Amino acid sequence: MKSPILSIVIVNYNVEHFLELCLESVFVALRDIQSEVIVVDNHSSDGSLDMLSTRFPNCRVIVNYENVGFSKANNQGIIASSGTYVLLLNPDTVVPEDCFSTSLSFLDFNPRVGAIGMRMIDGSGNFLPESRRGLPTPWVSFCKAFGLSRLFSKSEVFGRYYLNYLPENQIHEADVLSGACMVIRREVLDKAGLLDEDFFMYGEDVDLSYRIQLAGYQNIYFPESTIIHFKGESTKRGSVSFVFHFYRSMLLFSKKHFSSSPIFRLFIFLGVAIRAFMALFQRFLRQFGGPLVEFIIAYAGMVLIKDWWESNFKGVPGMYPDSFIELLVPGYLLIWLTSSRLIGRYSESYGHTSIIKGIALGTILISGITNFFDDYRFSKGLILIGAIWTYLVATLGFISGQWLVNRSASLKLPRRKRLLVIGNEDNFQSCVELLRSFDDQLVLCGWVGQNDFSAASEAWLGFEDEIKELIPILAIDEFVFCQGSISTEKIIQMMETNKSSTLRFSFLPKCADFIVASTEKHNRGTIYQVDNIPNILRPYNQRLKRLTDLSGCIGILILFPIVILKGAKLSSLIKNWLDVIVGKKSWIGLSNNHLASFGLKDGIITTADLARKGTHPQVLEVMDRIYSEEFQPIQECWNLLKNLKATGK
Repeated sequence: MKSPILSIVIVNYNVEHFLELCLESVFVALRDIQSEVIVVDNHSSDGSLDMLSTRFPNCRVIVNYENVGFSKANNQGIIASSGTYVLLLNPDTVVPEDCFSTSLSFLDFNPRVGAIGMRMIDGSGNFLPESRRGLPTPWVSFCKAFGLSRLFSKSEVFGRYYLNYLPENQIHEADVLSGACMVIRREVLDKAGLLDEDFFMYGEDVDLSYRIQLAGYQNIYFPESTIIHFKGESTKRGSVSFVFHFYRSMLLFSKKHFSSSPIFRLFIFLGVAIRAFMALFQRFLRQFGGPLVEFIIAYAGMVLIKDWWESNFKGVPGMYPDSFIELLVPGYLLIWLTSSRLIGRYSESYGHTSIIKGIALGTILISGITNFFDDYRFSKGLILIGAIWTYLVATLGFISGQWLVNRSASLKLPRRKRLLVIGNEDNFQSCVELLRSFDDQLVLCGWVGQNDFSAASEAWLGFEDEIKELIPILAIDEFVFCQGSISTEKIIQMMETNKSSTLRFSFLPKCADFIVASTEKHNRGTIYQVDNIPNILRPYNQRLKRLTDLSGCIGILILFPIVILKGAKLSSLIKNWLDVIVGKKSWIGLSNNHLASFGLKDGIITTADLARKGTHPQVLEVMDRIYSEEFQPIQECWNLLKNLKATGK
């Protein structure tokens, strides 16, 4: 048997569906290339291993019984490989058909090139700047840490980190290539060495790229081929954890290769602190900035309305006590704004109608509550006027938010999400069956592709070059690209041509029974799947579970003294409470969260906590299955009340 020309090493951890999508594209691109594909599984708890054995038996699989980290797992794959070239590839990527042939041809004709990296776009079709980077020397690290590289991105002096002053679509030398897709000569790895396993997270590709240069070879950014990388660095930069791990790697790299003076370490430490604060502040603005501005404007208006009401309607200036404007009005506004946000958030249609429903619900709650307290029942007329005023402020806030994001604004009347299938008739029917079972709020408008006129389809809407005209006419929200019926190269072209802040892209893998998408910046993506999908993963129940978690947070605030008396550790309780509030965790969850890839959050209180100590693992598996299939919000709340002590574990 001939030795492979190309060895592909993929490290997988709980991304079964992304891995399947990736491997489908990889094996198409490997046609006519002598190759081997090695998947190193870092102790995944999803169905990755079963999928590999069933769908891709030609893959060599290395199974780790613990998560050994990205660098060590890649090294395992490299050591087990034998190709002339080694490709390090992330499992959340999709490669075009000519990716390997063009890159290997370039390497064959340029012997001084040690490694090449592809141009990458994310799941929204946006270019990922980490496709090529400059060497993080102390000066470059300083500019990155203090945001100078972002402020002056086109400057060769300040913007060397992402090399944005160089053409995006032109081949050029780059100090650092991304480990998400990096083709390396075997002889270069023999001279430069494998990945440094001291790098905990991030930075291992920076270190390897630099050692390749030290060995006398070039690193080349190769935009002749563009790949999709769903989880680019840009998807993580809002995380405080990312900030600390990223700059820890920067410090480690500097200590290893450059002078690591105390002054430089101090500057980097200050940069880390500033960026961590900015990450927290940006997260706060994303979640609470809009409501806070609306609250301030609404409150200022209510002060003026109260004064006008006293003078012109009641004829008694100053008739309402200070407590009305200092306590009751803020309470009214919180109820109105929170109600409208909650209704919009959990119906997935925040806009004009949800604002009206939320304000109406809030008004009913305020009227009901004030009826029980005679001393604080001042004026139903003011409550009614306040409700109308708050509705106007919330609507203006919504329209302004749309304009800031999309440069367009509308009242966004509620409607079901509209999808357009890019493929063929069989693909369309598969999507119909799949989405009908998963979520009846999704509407498939039809399909676009090369129609067979001998069997004309009523659902066929046109050819691929007519897509741009169909988007505004049908108000399309999402494309479903069907792998196998349309080339990956064409998919990438369509993503970049039609990218916008409102259009999503999802993928139906060949011979698969699921659709996968990853376009949001701060979550793991969306997976539509029919077979054996637990009840808890239904969109309605996902929203209901989130609402239950938030209700639990309110309940714990009310019962705070009791929770502490029960023995909950204060520091852990606060951390857990914050994790639930921001959506990082859930109060109740599985003992083995094998549904994490579907977006199910880890639980602070797990089914193992609800069982007796020493319960057999098989029994816990049954409990997990029952919980997933029979999710009930009331039972969720009851389990939380019975285990208040565990909220602070």
